[in-house]
Amino acid sequence: MSIRIGNNVLLLLLAILTWGLVACQPQAQRARHLSKEQEVDSTLLAHMQLNMRLSDAADRACSIAVEADSLPYTLDDYGFWYAKAITQAGEVLTVGQEVTLHIQISDLNGNLIVDTKSCFVVGAGDLPLAVTRSLKMMTMGEQMKIIAPWYTAYGVEGTQLIKPYTNLLIIVTIEG
Repeated sequence: MSIRIGNNVLLLLLAILTWGLVACQPQAQRARHLSKEQEVDSTLLAHMQLNMRLSDAADRACSIAVEADSLPYTLDDYGFWYAKAITQAGEVLTVGQEVTLHIQISDLNGNLIVDTKSCFVVGAGDLPLAVTRSLKMMTMGEQMKIIAPWYTAYGVEGTQLIKPYTNLLIIVTIEG
């Protein structure tokens, strides 16, 4: 019994000494031992943490915009809000169906950025996630208001007209 306790105490002392030697090294000396992979991992981790903070801020901004509007919005599983402004009876659009869309895009302060009418194929992948998912709930002649955080809109890259990390109000009308 005393031998086991002695071994355990010895192991504990070795662990404390080893930790003390590692912990007492100067920061610069420890940093030199990082591999390139570890440096990349820490940079990636920092970038991910930044995006998480920006996502949380986007969610708060979008929630405030939803509360300020009189329409009854629904929160999608992917984080954007949507509400039908104009409803029509009919069959829901299907993937592969070609439609003419009138799309108005504004920032959450109401500044119009884009107002366009174009033909699109439902589910083709050329529209933001928030719009693509909303189209699958719409019929011909309907209008959907979408309050989209940047990560469901144009993301970290943006477009020529829309800045990266921009939360948007997107109004989509199916015209034909």
